[in-house]
Amino acid sequence: MPDEAFAILVERAEKLLAFEQQLPGRLAEPQRLRSQKVIFWSWRLQSGVAAVLIAAVFFFDYTGWWLVLAVPHCVATVAGWSLKATPKDHRARRAAAIGLHLLGALLVLVVLGVLSAWFIVAVLVGWAAVGVLSADGQEAAK
Repeated sequence: MPDEAFAILVERAEKLLAFEQQLPGRLAEPQRLRSQKVIFWSWRLQSGVAAVLIAAVFFFDYTGWWLVLAVPHCVATVAGWSLKATPKDHRARRAAAIGLHLLGALLVLVVLGVLSAWFIVAVLVGWAAVGVLSADGQEAAK
């Protein structure tokens, strides 16, 4: 009888430890789902913004040099469509998606001539920051 009770105690302790390992993921799931929606729509919206900028260069007869900014932005945002919010990095990817909107607004202002061409430096820094925040795994954070 004592051996059976001990075996039951060990089995239940193992179940408790397994549940304890799942608990952080279960608690973070609502925030991860919210992050997934933000990531999903942000990258797609910015692809649309970049496509409109590319069209604006042709329709408004702006210099073609602005395509050097708009086309890579479009390609990068289309590549970002596959990003998923994992339990480990959903906050960093949500921050990258929100930063992508700031970067898109800055890009629009530079391409349309509202801001000086010197702000291209800020666009490049913004691309680097979004790239680091949305990178897979923890290698970018090390």
